[in-house]
Amino acid sequence: MDDSGAVLETGLLVGPERHRFRLTTEIGAHAYGTLWQAEDQASSGRPTVTLLFLPDLLTRQPDFIERLRKLIIICRKCKHPNALDCYGLFNFNGLFFIAFEAVDGLTLADMFATDKAAKLKPKQKQGLLIQIGKAMDSFHREIHKSHASLAPELIFISSKRGVRVMMISWRHIVDDYFDLMPGRPGYRQYQAPEGFDPQPTNLRSDVYAFAALAYQLYAGKPAFLPEDDEKSRFQRELKAPSNLTTKQWSALQAALNPDQQSRPASILELLKALFSEEETTADTPSLDSQFASSATSPAQSSRIKGFFSALRKFIPSGWLQRLQPLTGLLQKIPVSPRLTGPLLFIGGLILGLLISLLVMPKSDPQQQDRIRTLTEQRDQLQQELAQIQADPPAISEQITESRLQDLAQPLPTSSDAEVTPAAAQDTSRQSLDPQNSRPRFRDHFGENGHAPVMQALPQDDFLMGDLNRMGDDNERPVRTVSFDYTFALGVHEVTFDEYDQFALATNRSLPDDEGWGREKRPVINVSWQDAQAYTRWLAAVTGEPYRLPTEAEWEYAARAGTISAWWWGNELVPAMAVCDECGTQWDGQQTAPVGLLPANAWGLKDMHGNVDEWVQDCYSDNYRDAPEDGSAMLGGDCSYRVIRGGSWFDLARLTRSSSRYRHPEDTARNTWGFRVALDLPTPISNASP
Repeated sequence: MDDSGAVLETGLLVGPERHRFRLTTEIGAHAYGTLWQAEDQASSGRPTVTLLFLPDLLTRQPDFIERLRKLIIICRKCKHPNALDCYGLFNFNGLFFIAFEAVDGLTLADMFATDKAAKLKPKQKQGLLIQIGKAMDSFHREIHKSHASLAPELIFISSKRGVRVMMISWRHIVDDYFDLMPGRPGYRQYQAPEGFDPQPTNLRSDVYAFAALAYQLYAGKPAFLPEDDEKSRFQRELKAPSNLTTKQWSALQAALNPDQQSRPASILELLKALFSEEETTADTPSLDSQFASSATSPAQSSRIKGFFSALRKFIPSGWLQRLQPLTGLLQKIPVSPRLTGPLLFIGGLILGLLISLLVMPKSDPQQQDRIRTLTEQRDQLQQELAQIQADPPAISEQITESRLQDLAQPLPTSSDAEVTPAAAQDTSRQSLDPQNSRPRFRDHFGENGHAPVMQALPQDDFLMGDLNRMGDDNERPVRTVSFDYTFALGVHEVTFDEYDQFALATNRSLPDDEGWGREKRPVINVSWQDAQAYTRWLAAVTGEPYRLPTEAEWEYAARAGTISAWWWGNELVPAMAVCDECGTQWDGQQTAPVGLLPANAWGLKDMHGNVDEWVQDCYSDNYRDAPEDGSAMLGGDCSYRVIRGGSWFDLARLTRSSSRYRHPEDTARNTWGFRVALDLPTPISNASP
């Protein structure tokens, strides 16, 4: 039983409906919870994964889960082979767990506790430290921040995979609850003297922690005890381990210097001082003997790599690209001497088959031309996609005549359709498409000022709430909302480009973009109060009644006439939204520039994901007393305001049309933004002649 009260047992299915895991074996207690082996039911072949169930006393702390999600996003940026691959954070009946790649559960802490580490051979100790050090160095280069939590319990030694380092920086979220932890984390025992201060640590702090691990590995005892304080780092004189050379001990002493500036600048620099540069920079195999499988001998590895190098010469580039994942995988498989011959034999059969296909009689010329044309088109599309992923295009604000056929459909090269500045100065609003009864327009003001692109919406009624039994209690009861007025909604979220106009004009601080870029990205780090201030300013400079949308207006627009969980259906479809599992390059990492993904049937973009969007309403736990005329709910707890749509950081379930949450109106985060609404005159064409 976990301390949350949930009973964990073999065969139990855990996780949300969209992603289940079947528990198979309990590994045991860990400093940060309980480890289990499980089968991933949502992945092909049901691969084995490792789950870390978190203590309930942590997950109940304010903002702990949200802060942990951010740390997981950060750690996933480190793609080094020796970094433990993290798949995400999941919830099961209030019990939170993290899914990782499969490990045996043996940690360096276990090896220290049972003296197994002392029995490692010198080459094994060296290989262990090099793999840990390279993973940490990769973390520093990718994240540019200290890990601050390096300790033996985060270093897993797998029988088949070698060393894996957990890259979650636990110290940042558990330090305040350290004494409450059921299993005491070890990072304080290995931290540098500056780690005892509340100030942030730096990369040299991790060098110190790594050196403390290395000292214990060679000396057979820890440099410091768990109860040792900052003073001990200055006063204790450590004895040189007998199995280190004078040069190695000197390098280790420098890394354990209490003065930060006297330490090596990086862990890689320390590794090069401890071992030869050739040994440090070479690819390090997994640990052998009882801790890992037998590695392929250098001669066998050379023969296998040579075979694949020769194979590449006979395969067309298009085929080679398709086969690359397979050949890469085969080269990484540890091969025993008994399997080397059969593998090369099978490889020879594959090569023979490929050659026979290449020399087969060609089909008729027309078929060859068609294949060639399709191949060229495919290659061109792949190049364009790669270019878009590397450098997302700027959002054009003009649409050519040939692309005005259907504004409700996704536009491949533009998202910000608008009227010309001259037309926008007129009080009458003009549609880009004369045949479109729901015009799209943009207001301009001053010399260069511009409002967001707006889309007029139809006047109708709709069912609001959890129509698909996929939601929470606060999405019920389902009710009919009727609009007897016409309004427009922003085609996309308000961008930095649009918000910065307001901030500069009113001498407000510019919101932090987290280093992701401004301009066409949605503005983030804005509170509900900031969003309100922007709409009031926009109304003043344009003379038009801009405002935040009501919650009913937002859901009506997101559904666009549908009754499904998302506007495209009840199942997640890749690359239709930006969230933690939505299948885009921005998932769980950062916001995407607005308007790059498909629009719903009413021409609105990014209603699901990218950033959560503030709406006008005060928060209420249910819809029992909510208005049915489309107006805002202004009763309930108005210190909390409703936020809609989910974000790049959230699971897909939270991006559904009916999903809703609340936050204090004066708080801001890098997952929150907003879009604007505007009341429109009722079209006179609806009146009787």
